[in-house]
Formats: sequence, structure tokens, C-alpha cells
Amino acid sequence: MTTPHEVVLDEASVGLRVDRAAQDVFDIASRARARKMVKRGEILLNAAEVETSRFVKAGDRLTLLAPPAPTVVYARDMPVVHLDDDVAVILKPAGLPVRDGRLRTVENALPHVLTQSPLPDALPRPRAVHRLDVRTSGLLLVARTATADVALGRAFANRDVQKRYRAVVRGRLEGEGVVDRPIADRAASTRWTAGGHTRSLHCEWTTTLDLFPLTGRTHQLRIHCASLGHPILGDDLHTKDGPVLRAAGLFLFAAGLDFAHPRTGTRLAVTANEPAKFVAYRAREQRRWDAFQARAAT
Repeated sequence: MTTPHEVVLDEASVGLRVDRAAQDVFDIASRARARKMVKRGEILLNAAEVETSRFVKAGDRLTLLAPPAPTVVYARDMPVVHLDDDVAVILKPAGLPVRDGRLRTVENALPHVLTQSPLPDALPRPRAVHRLDVRTSGLLLVARTATADVALGRAFANRDVQKRYRAVVRGRLEGEGVVDRPIADRAASTRWTAGGHTRSLHCEWTTTLDLFPLTGRTHQLRIHCASLGHPILGDDLHTKDGPVLRAAGLFLFAAGLDFAHPRTGTRLAVTANEPAKFVAYRAREQRRWDAFQARAAT
């Protein structure tokens, strides 16, 4: 196996077993799959094969040994929201992992979507510099050059990339606030702002939220919304009771990225409109509520 992808772990990974840390940093679809990859020697800790029971520490290097990737391309189109010689921002569809060793991933689709940069330090293939959960859609930042890859990786580590998500949650939530709740014994913080409210026969009210993660823990937004008593629609992991709407998918969308351009230093703000299914769901629920109230009044 060749073409390794390497990540230096920070303090956020302290106390995790190697398979769990690998699942997080490489966006592997499940811990079971990450465990198998460690056992097969496809994931190394400090350049060596290890047992899955090994705990990691800050400064450790995790290496994902990918197959000879230059010949692996997944022919799937994805909208490109921003493009220059160093970076691109694409719209990741829901249900597609960023990377996990299989063919059908965002990273294997990137050579189909983007050409190689014309700059001297062009990467052989574009590379996603952060991750979105498999079920989350929205803006994904991609490096096309080595300069961008290093600079954007450092920017994410220093929390210099501002992200905004749009979600539809169960119930009526007013105003704005911050959730400070640890996840897996690690500090986690999310700022939220409530937008519009829609009546619903499923749950009486839904609220549209803008979410601003101040840290980057796995499933952070889903866990924090659930902790408010307002789980994200479609979240079947953290909804304790009431409707889940599994068939409709997860109502969570990465809607904004603000970052310094890796070559010029100029701040770039990239945004995208929420998915059509958000609009359609709210309109449909309001129509059903109005129709029910009209029938009840007769």
C-alpha cells in the first residue's frame, strides 16, 4: 500500500484508543471498520503497526495507508462553490463519507470534479482538509496545492476557520446561546442562534437554527442540540423520544466557511443556501398544520 495520509494528533485525541482516534481524524464510517483497518496494518501509529487497544497521546502520528490512489477515481459530480489555483470549496452530498478507504468517497471523487492545480506545488490529487459527518451535507474545503494543505491544516488546528451550520430541530427554541458540554471528556462548545419557527403535526414546532461550532468534536452539533432538548430532525442517535424522521435524512447542513486564503492571507467567506429539502419540509409541515386546524374548526 502506498500514498500515505498522515495526521499529527493534538490534545483533543488524548485518552482515545488508536481505532477511535483514527475514526475521528480520517472520517471512517464506523469504529468497527477503523478497528479492522488497524488490525490489517492499514493504519499505523508513529509509523508502526499496533494493537487496537493502544492509547494515543498528543504529538503521535497516525498514518492511513491508502491504495495506489492516483488510479482510483469515483465518477461522481459535486457542485463547486469556490475555485482558485490553491483551494476549492465543494458541496458534499449527504450519505457520502469524506474518506474511509472505499471507492465511493468524496476524496476519490475530487479528481473527477477538479483538475490538478497549475501551480508548481500542486498536489497530485486535491485533498479535503477537514471532514463532515457522513450524513451531513454542505461546504467542504479542499486543498489543491501543498501550500494550501499545510496552511489550512494549521488554520484548523488553531481554530482560525469559522464554520456555520444550518439545522432544523424539534420544538420551539428562542433567542441565542452557547452550549458548553464536554464530549467524551473533552471540552466542546457551540454557539447557536434561533431563526424561524414552523408549526408541525409531528412535534408541534420546529426551529431553524444557525450553529457555530467553537470546537470540533465528533457529532458535536447533534449532541449539543439534543442536550438543549431540541434534537436535530433525522438524528436517530441522540433523539431520546418523539419523532426522528429517519427517512428524510439528517437536517444538518454546512452553510458557511470563513478562512484566510493560504497564499494571500485575504479572508474568504463562502456561503451556500440551505438544501431545498429544508424549505420543502417546513412548507409541507405548515400546510399540514393549517389544514388540520381548518378541519378542527369546522
